Amino acid sequence: MNRVCRKKRMPALLLCLVLCLTTCLGIGTAAEWRDLSRQRGQAMRLQSLGLFLGVGEGSNGFTDFDLERSPSRAEAVTMLVRALGKDSEAKRLGTTHPFTDVPAWADGYVSYAYGQGLTRGTSDTTFGAWDPATGAMYMTFMLRALGYADGEDFTWDDPWTLAEACGILPLTVDRGDFRRADAVDVTAAALSARLKGTDSTLAQKLIAEGAFSQAAYDRAFQTYEAAMEEVAANAFYQEKERWESDYGTVLLGYVTGSPQSTGYTLCLVTRPAAALDEGLTITLPLANGQAPEQPVLSQDGQTFTYAIHLDEPLTLQTGMVCEAGTYAYTVDLSTGQVSGEAVPPDPAKLSPEEQQAAYDEAVAGIIAGNGFYVTVEDRLESELCTVLQICTAGTSNGMYYSLDLVYKPGSAMGAGRILGLPLPRATPHTNAPAQELALSVDGRTLTYSHFFSEALISADGVTVDREKGTYCYTVDLTTGEVTMEVRS
Repeated sequence: MNRVCRKKRMPALLLCLVLCLTTCLGIGTAAEWRDLSRQRGQAMRLQSLGLFLGVGEGSNGFTDFDLERSPSRAEAVTMLVRALGKDSEAKRLGTTHPFTDVPAWADGYVSYAYGQGLTRGTSDTTFGAWDPATGAMYMTFMLRALGYADGEDFTWDDPWTLAEACGILPLTVDRGDFRRADAVDVTAAALSARLKGTDSTLAQKLIAEGAFSQAAYDRAFQTYEAAMEEVAANAFYQEKERWESDYGTVLLGYVTGSPQSTGYTLCLVTRPAAALDEGLTITLPLANGQAPEQPVLSQDGQTFTYAIHLDEPLTLQTGMVCEAGTYAYTVDLSTGQVSGEAVPPDPAKLSPEEQQAAYDEAVAGIIAGNGFYVTVEDRLESELCTVLQICTAGTSNGMYYSLDLVYKPGSAMGAGRILGLPLPRATPHTNAPAQELALSVDGRTLTYSHFFSEALISADGVTVDREKGTYCYTVDLTTGEVTMEVRS
């Protein structure tokens, strides 16, 4: 086993994807059985108002809303306080609550919510900060924010009837397996709910308190037509071309005379049929304001593809560099998800020295990384590629494992090409390392496995997220194809 500890740096492609995108998208992977696209759209609306934030940046550089995860009580209170427009006020508070188990980052939020009577502890001295927040708990929080009192208007363990009557219980909310996505749904619905005994909505109250403006609120929840009008109303903007789909309109424009920038812009304005819902304007990545190459709308109107080409490395305002080359992008017009990859040069056109340089750079990028400390847990060598298993420490979910193939000069896949291999889930939020990594005698096949002594059960106590047994993987290194079976 070969172990090397180094600090990771961000690969050039990832930098280009991250730094050329001017609007952050929530594109974290949703639970397999549940489509959270609409909730991602709602999260983007709330984010624009400062009412909901992500947990940082995902590995793709976009805002990670972490919608598929169940929130802790500390997170739920933080989301509630932000949804009430009291983020700045809470941050200024010291520790005025009586609880001893609240992390420092949540002190102000718990202090504010406790002082306002929006939350209580699990005892006189404990808050249960890391306990999972249930749907009933968050619904109770939001009903209190609307002026209702548990024990008087409803009971804390059964807020559903009142919540439904108030209009803050969308049909998509999962009462039994409550996640951050559900908190987004509830919060967005609560903005248009009336405060107890009044004709005023929570949004009107927040506007009156200066949490955000009426114009910002209208813009966050605008229609497709209003969003299109807003784009056209920009005095510096000239539309050059558009592509129409049932899910939205892609607009290519040219900005001139703007104090901020001059050049081409590319954006998607979503229609009602989009999974994100209508009225969202999503800026798509372009490098240095240049026009996109080979823009194509698919026949079914589901995807939009285009490319950008850099003749020489592009130094961004941050000082970071996007390497020269061609980058291909695919946009799912329904979900707003954007994916991109570097288009590898034709191996036949690369000299042996260039192929070796591409391979060396790819290996160095994986080992060096993107700001986290990593350990090379395993490294196997075949004539076709290098197999690297990496353990990354310091992520929001603790340890994270990755398993990659880096193809060598002379391989049909292309020197320097990286393929990520699947790893099974250890917990709902972490994956398990590959065990018993082995190459075949001819170096054409890779096998690995991981044994689990028990199944992984979802928060509902019924759904099996991962079976008990040995997960066995076989990889054809010539094509990168992977097969998997679970052996009991």
